[in-house]
Amino acid sequence: MGQAEIIPVMDIMKGEVVHGIAGKRNEYRPIKSRIVESAAPIDVAEAFTRVFGVDRIYIADLDAIRGIGDNFSVVTDIADSTGLKILLDGGAGNEGDIDRLLQTGIQSAIVATETLASREALIKIQQIHGKSVVGSLDLMNGKTLSACKEFSGTDPLTMARILEAHGIRNLIVLELSLVGTGKGPIHDGLRQICSNSSSEIIAGGGVRNCDDLHELYEIGVGAALVATALHQKTILP
Repeated sequence: MGQAEIIPVMDIMKGEVVHGIAGKRNEYRPIKSRIVESAAPIDVAEAFTRVFGVDRIYIADLDAIRGIGDNFSVVTDIADSTGLKILLDGGAGNEGDIDRLLQTGIQSAIVATETLASREALIKIQQIHGKSVVGSLDLMNGKTLSACKEFSGTDPLTMARILEAHGIRNLIVLELSLVGTGKGPIHDGLRQICSNSSSEIIAGGGVRNCDDLHELYEIGVGAALVATALHQKTILP
């Protein structure tokens, strides 16, 4: 029986890896893990590689996303020292921001609805950096989270179709209300997108165990963003 690929997640805040819960970022605290004693990003990245044998990880720079600094030098150190392929959400709003993310040595920059400035910015990003970006449809309780008023509050399938129409072929569907909660990753918006989209789908939020990875695969999800289940070892190598 197949299962979605595991892509380990590191949420970085003020130079440390933090435990994300339900998108309540002001409450995030450094991780407590069963696979690594440190919350230093390089130590966590090396633990993911050593324990789970992964070759790519997803990093969310929460300081950059919130516009209060960044951890880009840390990301560069991880890319240089581990050789991991990195998908980086660094709060990009336009093509200039994508330029800066790609200069860190990552494989793919995330174009996230949460920080995307406008439809026009999306079009220009795709024109300039289309092969180097992955889309992220950020949801909060089933509705699109976006700095762009045109997109904010849109239902998931409609937003997925907009992103696909503008060239996004690899799409993260991230339900922030499920992150770190252990409630499971399957929700109506994800099912609808998998049934009606030709994009390669990565699911984020709520993965608990291998059964969830199998179920995601069965509905058409190719990969899953996972953090808590790896640190708690409810998913074993």
